[in-house]
Amino acid sequence: FLHKREQKKHGANESGGSSALDGAELYTNYCASCHQTDGKGVSGAFPPLDGSAIVQGIDPTSMVNIIMYGYNAREEYGEMPAIGQINDLSLEELVALMNHERTSWSNDAPEVSLEEINKILEELKKQNENQ
Repeated sequence: FLHKREQKKHGANESGGSSALDGAELYTNYCASCHQTDGKGVSGAFPPLDGSAIVQGIDPTSMVNIIMYGYNAREEYGEMPAIGQINDLSLEELVALMNHERTSWSNDAPEVSLEEINKILEELKKQNENQ
């Protein structure tokens, strides 16, 4: 699984936790080719993450849903594939990536926790199974 290789690549902190995951590196690997290193996106192709209401939202459910399941609801932009599923992102990787996006560029949103995102993932899985 890719996420196991990624975890090994990113290492763990001295206590054995996964806080050593580098959200910026994950962003570079999975997001920057479309959303650009500066988070500005590409006009008419990929939306900006810098200043995005979804990225900075108090409720991160939409952001989790888009990363894990993809998105194709805006005519002015291309379809986003289910990057989270395609790359088998772990919960820890997803949280590190989200926190990087939520606190980078002009974004100043509160960081999300493993527990919060895990609950959201469980709910989204149930919803997607019932469709």
